[in-house]
Amino acid sequence: MIFKTIETGSGGNCFLLDTLMIDCGLPYSKTKSYFEEVEFVLLTHHHGDHLKDDTIRKIFVNHENIKFVCGEWLRDKLHKIGVVDSHIIVVEFGKVYQLGEYKISPVMAYHDVENCGYRIMKDGWKHLHITDTFTLDGIEAFGYQSASIECNHHYETALELIEKAKEDGEFSHLKGALNSHLAVNKTIEFCKENGIGKLYPVHIGNSTKKQVIQALKEW
Repeated sequence: MIFKTIETGSGGNCFLLDTLMIDCGLPYSKTKSYFEEVEFVLLTHHHGDHLKDDTIRKIFVNHENIKFVCGEWLRDKLHKIGVVDSHIIVVEFGKVYQLGEYKISPVMAYHDVENCGYRIMKDGWKHLHITDTFTLDGIEAFGYQSASIECNHHYETALELIEKAKEDGEFSHLKGALNSHLAVNKTIEFCKENGIGKLYPVHIGNSTKKQVIQALKEW
């Protein structure tokens, strides 16, 4: 399976894994060229950088073959956007679902709202996608050929920046990031422990981007 990042970060997140789209937090104009191939849109949580209301509405109106896959916590959100139940597939943790030639299973992600990642399998290939979670505890992905996992910040550098901001009497958004997003060191440790074949780092924040990239290079 081929993973492609259309865009990632606080400005918007949208990914492709073959004919699956994961999240759609971008304007429709940036994504519409992909929908001739896309069969399913896998949604994780309601934050606007992952689920853009107007884009979802236009997908539903213009591409009647596409189904939206999500946890129960997003069903009402999709209804309010205008998506009807016949285009929604609600999935539960711990269960495996057949979506065309893919098998998928939602994985709990620990964010500041209800959220999930996805295990995706096709023809013996196994991929894990998870972002906007502060921990991977309790998740296993032994021998997965690939994974797209959040590398939001460099933990030690973030602590230094938070302390400096405190000394200067300023607010640092990194304090919130530590409690809701995944540090690159945790991602690297997870990949090593599970023998992940290929890591696609996603959702890298700007504040410690240089240190995150350096950590990934050194790994």
